[in-house]
Amino acid sequence: MSRFFALLLWTAVFLLMLLAIDQLLTRVPAALPAHVAVADFYRDLRGRVFNLVKGGKSAPGSSPAAPVKSIPPSKAKVKPEAPAAPQSIEAVIKQRQATPAAVDKPAASVPVRPPVNRPVPTEPAPRYVYADSQGELHFAETLAEVPEEYRGKVKRLGE
Repeated sequence: MSRFFALLLWTAVFLLMLLAIDQLLTRVPAALPAHVAVADFYRDLRGRVFNLVKGGKSAPGSSPAAPVKSIPPSKAKVKPEAPAAPQSIEAVIKQRQATPAAVDKPAASVPVRPPVNRPVPTEPAPRYVYADSQGELHFAETLAEVPEEYRGKVKRLGE
């Protein structure tokens, strides 16, 4: 019986921790870029799961997640470096379709470099293996690395 109560207690603790994390990610204003990214992801995931449970589908281009609450730049310790990203994949697709496609033209101010002629790689240099008087194997890149007493026993790798 005590095992059942222990299981019940730890299940309740786990669920309370999940609830605390949920509230942190949905209600606490995000100041750091990492917190904003995690909160955005979680809100979008949570909204999609709730829509699946309800049996409904979200309209294309609309996001089921609530907008991100962020601290104004004057109060935040970290200044935002880029404009806010769209909230969902559908919004990104809609935004890309709304803007005209850029024509691929080489920029006039950027000089075009000729291709660099690099030497064609040759076969790698052979490696060697030999056994010393105790029977231990040793590897060498060149024959000069092999002691003279073992050069008669040297074998090329791959043979």
